[in-house]
Amino acid sequence: MSFNKSYIGLRPDILALVSGKDLSVLDVGCANGVNGAYLLDHKIASQVVGIELDDAMAKEAKNHYQEVFVGNLDDKEFIEKISSYDRMYDLIILGDVLEHLKDSKKTLMSLLTLLKQDGRVIFSLPNVQHIDVLKHIFIKGIFPRNDRGIFDKTHLQWFTLKNIEILMDASNLKPITIKRNFRFRDAIGSKFPFYGKILKKIFPNLYTFQYVVLCEKNA
Repeated sequence: MSFNKSYIGLRPDILALVSGKDLSVLDVGCANGVNGAYLLDHKIASQVVGIELDDAMAKEAKNHYQEVFVGNLDDKEFIEKISSYDRMYDLIILGDVLEHLKDSKKTLMSLLTLLKQDGRVIFSLPNVQHIDVLKHIFIKGIFPRNDRGIFDKTHLQWFTLKNIEILMDASNLKPITIKRNFRFRDAIGSKFPFYGKILKKIFPNLYTFQYVVLCEKNA
């Protein structure tokens, strides 16, 4: 089966922030399970549980994961079902998930009840402050609705770095690492000109395509 390539594939930017071994991991929006499979194969995780909306993707993830819950995180009963299991996690991963939810803060806080006190959370979010957003809105006068990227038509929430900081504060989380994924334009494979380093240094928020955040609970 053919899946949207932007929703599947290994995420080295997220995996690079995972530390430890024999972890219990909750992979939210696990897609076809390649990232959890990597953690298991490298003995970083001893068990991975997934949450996925798409039935076909979840079926593939089940080949690797201990269990995969299939459902919509905007569904109150589905969240309550997941939260009712007597299981706690060392790590919760939300790779490009929160922007697709009606109430990202409420869902995040529900999932955090499953995180061990010394556990960690990794999430990634597209940056709506990116220069391409300004170009399309203020120059072209349109907000595109695409199948991927910053303008993904399934996005229900939009974040800048300040929005991310507000979300963490409201969820009683504190950042350990905030990583920037730079991209010159929204298009996949777009390359910076020779003066790209200067643009990144002077205008880091405008050329950050995506933020990847490692955080933990406030004491």
